[in-house]
This record gives sequence, structure tokens and C-alpha cells, in this order.
Amino acid sequence: MKRFISVRVFLLVFFLSFLLIIPLLNAQKIKIKKEKGIPVVYNPKKPSPPPGVKHKLVLEEELCIGDEEEEYLFSERADYVSTAIDDEWNIFTLDPKLVEIRKFSAKGKLIKIFGKKGQGPKEMDGPSNMMITSQNELMFIDGGNSRLTFYSLDGEYLRYVPFPKWRPRRIKIDSKGNIVTDVNDYSMTEKRTTKVTYEIKRFNQQLEPLFTIFSIDISDQIRERIEERKYSFGVLYYWQLTKNDNVIIGDTKSYEFSIINPEGKIIRRIKKEIEPVKVTKEDTDLLSSYTIERYILPKYHTGFYYFTIDEEGRLFVRTWERTKDKRGYFYDVFDSEGRYIAKIPINAFIKRWLKGKLLTVEETEDGFPVVKRYKVIWK
Repeated sequence: MKRFISVRVFLLVFFLSFLLIIPLLNAQKIKIKKEKGIPVVYNPKKPSPPPGVKHKLVLEEELCIGDEEEEYLFSERADYVSTAIDDEWNIFTLDPKLVEIRKFSAKGKLIKIFGKKGQGPKEMDGPSNMMITSQNELMFIDGGNSRLTFYSLDGEYLRYVPFPKWRPRRIKIDSKGNIVTDVNDYSMTEKRTTKVTYEIKRFNQQLEPLFTIFSIDISDQIRERIEERKYSFGVLYYWQLTKNDNVIIGDTKSYEFSIINPEGKIIRRIKKEIEPVKVTKEDTDLLSSYTIERYILPKYHTGFYYFTIDEEGRLFVRTWERTKDKRGYFYDVFDSEGRYIAKIPINAFIKRWLKGKLLTVEETEDGFPVVKRYKVIWK
């Protein structure tokens, strides 16, 4: 009898030890090395959350805008609709095809519509990338009119600032109210060939340049696309701005991230082994016939499409791997240290993280974009 109990105790201890060892073995798959004085985090193909790190995400839907009356509908694809949230939880949406801004209450009621298509001071053409500045003003890129445009949160037109020689692509506002954006800078070499430099720059709100944070020559990649007609889904580099003004820039081809401080110094790198994802018919169906006829399409996608940063510094990296229902994609999640902790299916384009909430734009089964707000819970 005693021997039988001893065996049971031994098996129980062995089982509990096994459960404790597994997370440790997973964590050991993630390696952090110093290279030229910079910490580099090497992540495996599969998530390896360290012990004690919350890595299961639960989203509880609180609000849905766009699935009711006609005046609430959006006309563009989900990834094109731009959003912003103010301190009172009012939601602003910018639809580039309708060329208008809508303001909704925290409960999803339409309060106001403002802005219209045109070239005048109070008009816009091809608007995108809307956000709320530190002065509580709505700011967005008015691409068709080559300027930044500003409105009050009540919908009153304030001013515009014309683009200088650079044409911003995406914009963020740092803690000092400066504008951080990425641009392509064109110059002529001694051999009379065009040099294209991709840069992330800091400007004041009059779009006067203050500092170049990141710079890299992309002439060869541009030449491949123009001369060799090689098409690429997405962009070469994607970046975000953290709450302490660090820039995180990701190389979509190599799946590598560099964290750069406000002085332009790399302070950390994050790498992950790539799982190649084939280009599918669903992907090519989104392209125009002109693009399909003119360009050579790749067999495989780049490492990722885009990424966002939540309030606790986690990176949500949208991969090209689709969910089973083909309506969403898998997101690779890295903690604030750069460790790969989760792979999560999300049927939405992540837009904003704010005070424990998540704002998304996603498509219904009929393909219509809707804006949703979720409560975020980590377990």
C-alpha cells in the first residue's frame, strides 16, 4: 500500500514538474544577444511566452457603427477608413471615398458630418491618416491638395499647411507636438542616376524639418518595381511611434524591427524567423486588372503587412496568414521586451488602443466596413 502511494506521489510530482519545465523550455527558445552593444532579440517561428506573461487576448464587443441606417455606412475598404478618438470617447471617422469626416458619440450616435471634396481652403481631396493633436485638433493628410489640414473637434475648419518638397506618407504626433513622418527623398548621383532615400523625419507643425531619425537607400528596390516591374504587396518599411517618442521601424521583407530613440540611435532590435505565406487568389482579386497585367506578381508575401503598438508596448504584427473563414488575419504579438508571446486571429484592422479599449474597422459578411469598439482583457 505504501509503495502504491509512493508511486502516485512520484507521478504527481513528475507531472507538476513537467508543467513547470515546459514554459521554461519555451522561454529558452527566445535568445537575447548583444551585437555591437545593441540587444538583439531572436524569436523562433512559434510563440514562446515566458512564465507569468499574460498572452491570451479576450475582446468583448461594446459598440458597432455602420451596420444600421444608410447614413452610418462607409464606402471604402476597412483598411482605408481612418479613425480618431477624443478624451470624451467621441469617435471620428474619415472615409476617403465619401471625402467627409463623421463624428459619433461614445454610444455610437451620429453627431455631425463635415468636410467636402474640392480644392478650396475648407475642402479636401484624397484625405487620409487622421489623428488628434496635443492641441485637441483634428489633423489629416490632404494628399490631393498636397497639404496638412486642421479642424476643431466640433468640425470647424481651422487652417492648412502646404507640403514642402517632401510629401508625407504617414504621420504621427510626438509628446512635444512635433510631426513625425516618412518621406522618399530623390537626388541625382554623379553617374546621373536617381537616388531614392527613405527617411523618417521630425518636423514642427509648420512642416519645417527638425531632425532625420532614420535613413536608408532604397534605389534598388524602386528600380526593381519600375524597370523590372516586380510587384510587392504592402510597403518596404512600416513604422510606429511609441509614447516615449521612440520610433519602431520594421523591415517587412526580413521581419526585423529596430527601436530608435529620439536622437536617432538604435537601442534594440527584434527578429523573428519567417514562415513564408503564398500569394493567393484572394490576394490578387484585390488588385486592379492594370496592376495584374503590368507587373510580375510574387509567389510569396513579405514577412508582414503592418503593425500597431498597444498601451503596454506590445507589438501586434499583422501577418499575411488568413483565418479559416478568410475574413481576417493572424497577428503575431510581441511583449514590450520584443519576445514573441502569442499568435492571435483577428477579423479586423486594428486602428486605436486607448485606456483598455480597442477601436477597429472590420468588414461584415457582406463586405461592408463597420467601426467597432472592444474592451481588452489579457489572461
